Amino acid sequence: MPQKSKIETELAPADLTEFQRMLATGRLSIDGLVLWLEGRGYEISRSSVGRYAQSFEEVSKRLRESRQVTDALVAELGDAAAQGKQGRLLVEMTRTLVFDLLMKLQSGQQEMDAAAVMKLGKGLAELARALRLDQDFELKLREQLVEEIVKKAIEAAQRGAAKAGVTLGKDALEQIRGELGLIR
Repeated sequence: MPQKSKIETELAPADLTEFQRMLATGRLSIDGLVLWLEGRGYEISRSSVGRYAQSFEEVSKRLRESRQVTDALVAELGDAAAQGKQGRLLVEMTRTLVFDLLMKLQSGQQEMDAAAVMKLGKGLAELARALRLDQDFELKLREQLVEEIVKKAIEAAQRGAAKAGVTLGKDALEQIRGELGLIR
């Protein structure tokens, strides 16, 4: 495993967070970052700051790539996938897995050949299909439940009308369905 940089080992947590924020925004050059560190009492070389900035940019790039992969997955599954509990979990798991994989690839801890990339893509596609089937099943159940509620509401309306000595016509029944949002 690569050795931690001087920046990670010497900077106080709050200073490290601010340093990383400045790196992410690109507000300061390497020399500007060195001056900022000196102003806070740290003695870290320009080359250490440069290496850290380069590594930070590589991690940022990998994170953007993992977000693109998960965004593509969400686009493939549709908005409903990202809204459900399972969909959000799948997206977060995928983002984490892809990010971890990209970090291992970057650090040289793991290699990935074309077959492994293909297997990862196939696995993500299978996850997407399984989630889609689950969503379709859930939607079908909801539709059946709504239809049952409408049926019971119409039956109750017909019983109430019969007690009042009135018969509900086809138009009245269609109006009830329409009011419940189910025009057929």
